[in-house]
Amino acid sequence: MEKVNLDRRISAMGDECADEKTYDKFVVVCIAGQSNAVGYDESPIDTDATCRNADPDRIKQLGFYGKQNLQVIDLGYCAQSMQDMREHNRKGTETAGTKGIHLPLANLMLDYIPEDYGILMLSIAFGGTGFTSGNPGTYSQEQKKPTDTAGNSGEGTVVLKWGADTAYYQTLKDRIVYALSLNESNVFAGIIWCQGENDGANADRHYSEFQAMTEALFTALNGAGLGERTPKGIWDRDIWYNMETVSYWYGQEQCRKIWDNYKEWNRNTYIEIPRDTESNLINGTGQTAHQLRAHYGNNAYQKVIAPRVLQKMAEMDTFSKIADSVRQQLGER
Repeated sequence: MEKVNLDRRISAMGDECADEKTYDKFVVVCIAGQSNAVGYDESPIDTDATCRNADPDRIKQLGFYGKQNLQVIDLGYCAQSMQDMREHNRKGTETAGTKGIHLPLANLMLDYIPEDYGILMLSIAFGGTGFTSGNPGTYSQEQKKPTDTAGNSGEGTVVLKWGADTAYYQTLKDRIVYALSLNESNVFAGIIWCQGENDGANADRHYSEFQAMTEALFTALNGAGLGERTPKGIWDRDIWYNMETVSYWYGQEQCRKIWDNYKEWNRNTYIEIPRDTESNLINGTGQTAHQLRAHYGNNAYQKVIAPRVLQKMAEMDTFSKIADSVRQQLGER
């Protein structure tokens, strides 16, 4: 597929009224885990393509808050997630909302998916979560999210735990099913996972709980007949990408062992992030966390992380298999 320069795509946005198109078929991507999956980048918003939606007609998210819950809505730099980041201000601005991997990854993916498809991002993450402690929470099947709410808006959840029988797991599973059910032609690209810091005192238990949850998810989604919606035709470890966390955590307790376990779990989809990748120590406010080095910042998601995630997905032949799947669907009709 021909790749289109992102800057040129951005500059063409002034003509969106003439070229406006409604997309109802999507490549679905899920970002899940804890704070570095939510996106705590507190640096100032920049004016170039890195923080702008390259094609608002194609890049969408599944809403999480209020009347937008379960609606397909525009994706901005601050994705709607289980943790509501809209009240957190960036440095040097009163405009609220931290930044994550969601938009920069979607911008890059546009050049790799079929031209008549959009991208639908699911953000299912909350800072400070883990497998080894916390409340499993309660869950609303109708709303497809935890009922444990917090904050002035009551939209974000309180911090709960991950595991095979928790509200977070139910949210992850059911929102994937829901997104794929919106159109029988929708396909799934992958789950990008960044989590583990809160379980640094017990890496072995973290790993066993993680394995149990992922196996439960794969079994459930294969059982629901959704294997053909994935690049390989089956839900297994090759659909799940474990992304390394910010370097600060590698010196804390057993955190290094957690990521070593992830690497052993599936080297094919393990995403290494350079240890010198910038954190909120540069251009951070400290509003999301006192320890500025604990979270990616200074546009690290745009400059380093999203390109590496995209590269790994391409190495897994994700996009050519999606294209093959789309052609097969068309041929069957």
